[in-house]
Amino acid sequence: MCGRIGASMPRAELLETYHWLSDAPELPPRYNVAPTDPVIVVGPDRAEVVRWGIDGNQGGLFNLRSETALDKPYYQRMLLGQRVIVPASHFYEWRKAGDRRLPMAVSRADGKLLNLAAIRGLWDGQPATTILTTGPNSDIAALHDRMPVVLNDEDAATWVLEEMSLEQLAGLLGPCPDGWLRLAPASPLVNDVHNQGPELLDPEVLPAEFQLELL
Repeated sequence: MCGRIGASMPRAELLETYHWLSDAPELPPRYNVAPTDPVIVVGPDRAEVVRWGIDGNQGGLFNLRSETALDKPYYQRMLLGQRVIVPASHFYEWRKAGDRRLPMAVSRADGKLLNLAAIRGLWDGQPATTILTTGPNSDIAALHDRMPVVLNDEDAATWVLEEMSLEQLAGLLGPCPDGWLRLAPASPLVNDVHNQGPELLDPEVLPAEFQLELL
């Protein structure tokens, strides 16, 4: 599952990370990107801003199980010809604490950008994207039974630039290695998609109702 991401990367970092790009958009830092929001996607010849969520049977499809993508002809065609990366500084998962759901920010342990495997599709005739998911590694298993497909830098370049068969693609669609991710508590402010800003990564910054409970 990947229902909320952070996208705080300057244009220079995008160009350095995805060396085949000649240009990339410059967007302000965003700390609480939700489905239907615009996201950057990196393809073989350009980076562009598109809607997060493609056409689906039940509305916008913002996540797609990799198993489904490999099995269904409609998505197989996208896998074979419309692969992109959604760069992210982190994504969020939630842990239960009593009756509360507390967010955790999940980033790369080495501090580099997360390469989220995705495919490009359409929403209402306009470019859009969906992020592929897989079973969890041990870092995520306690939080959720799914996680986004996170590629290392070499596999990310292969994903975007190389012609590959479905069998070869299947080899890239598993969970990233254990210990490859860093998990850190985030502020419960993340639970409201309207909240933005770097303070969302500070677990000590609490919503107003939390503050009232502490008085």
